Amino acid sequence: MTVDRPAFHGRLDLKQKLIDSIDALIGAGHIQGQRSAKPLTTLMSTDCEELSEVYGLPPSLVLLLDAMPAYAGNAAAVAAWRDLVGAIEPGADLTLPLYGFLLMMLAPPRDDIDPSDITGRLSKLHQRLLAGEAVARAEWASLRNELVALSEEKFPPGDRRKLQHSVWEAAAWPLSSSPSILVQMFRSWGILSELVPDPEWSDADEARKDQVLNEIWQEQAPARTAGERPEYPALFRAREPDLAGRFEAHLARANAGASARWLEAVNYLAMLFRENAAADRA
Repeated sequence: MTVDRPAFHGRLDLKQKLIDSIDALIGAGHIQGQRSAKPLTTLMSTDCEELSEVYGLPPSLVLLLDAMPAYAGNAAAVAAWRDLVGAIEPGADLTLPLYGFLLMMLAPPRDDIDPSDITGRLSKLHQRLLAGEAVARAEWASLRNELVALSEEKFPPGDRRKLQHSVWEAAAWPLSSSPSILVQMFRSWGILSELVPDPEWSDADEARKDQVLNEIWQEQAPARTAGERPEYPALFRAREPDLAGRFEAHLARANAGASARWLEAVNYLAMLFRENAAADRA
């Protein structure tokens, strides 16, 4: 089981207390949708263990709530993070929605990344745990070792498809004893937007960008040795204005894509919480 207590200890006043604390932080400007917010526990002068105990929330969820403000890149994302807390029903067992969230994040954004059906095999391990079956540590270790070998053998250095393996490797542990896996998966899941090709930025563009930046880095070695701090973006723009401009636009699209994926994840978990509450009331 993921939790050993009902959410908010079954108390509506505790849920409201947490929402009020979040509203106060947002109102004071500590969480402004700029992906620079401090963790929730830091802003509340507490830690994840205490937050979990006081509010009756599973450690895996508390770790998610703690990290999410730093991934809320706009006002809509901040509102979704607050709404996520509002979707939790006092007294609910959050096991099913948290497992549902994990299973959702397993799937890669491209079919060609998973020829060995890592997604399906990891899903089965977690579903067996959810059903109450004991899954041997050796099964988890075997799959983790396979993932490491696949990543090293199949993808050259710098290949973005390795990002998907970081999600799978985080998930290759039992949630019941490894509460950090959800937040680790969440952090990488947003960046998987980079696996979706950008029609306005080619592999040749990427290679040329790397070449130019490497040249600039080497040229600026004497300046770094002298204690100076070269302005690499400005130097890049001066050397290759068209390429630099298109790279900045590509980077902006990539950041927007990551923000959209993180927002999608938060909204999906809130939906699971609401469905879980509705099922409990039925």
